[in-house]
Amino acid sequence: MSISIVRVDDRVIHGQTMTRWTKARPVDGILVVGDNIAHDTLRRKVLKAAANELKVGIYTVAEAPDKIQQGIASKKKFFLISDSPQTFSKLVNMGVDFGGVLNVGPMNTRAGAKILGRTVAIDSNDYQAFDNMNNHGIDIQFQLLPDDDIRSWKTMKAKYDSMD
Repeated sequence: MSISIVRVDDRVIHGQTMTRWTKARPVDGILVVGDNIAHDTLRRKVLKAAANELKVGIYTVAEAPDKIQQGIASKKKFFLISDSPQTFSKLVNMGVDFGGVLNVGPMNTRAGAKILGRTVAIDSNDYQAFDNMNNHGIDIQFQLLPDDDIRSWKTMKAKYDSMD
């Protein structure tokens, strides 16, 4: 498989992505998936600029299955990134195989979200998305930086459930 990491990161492409993750995992290009991102001209420009010399493709959820398959078939290595677990949950429901592991980075505080730890806040829609992916056999790993300890969905789910 030529997808070297599949990641949720609410900032998508930023300094940590470029300085830490691209050093820890091989990458030749970045595939960004998200309807909100694909339709935002300014954000597209900012993300492409943040990626420096790496090629960036930005796609809607509808475009993503073909583009992900092309990435897998390629000899190049790609990061597959979205700003929302809900995007990946939709892809799973569409039958898209992007690999068995979803890495979760920053999901910062917003209305209706419960803070589960350093830079991790999820709301009920995120919870349902993670649970759906987990039920489809995806190993969900919460990890801000490559050398940080990995926290499992089981651990984060228990923390979320205990806050009710």
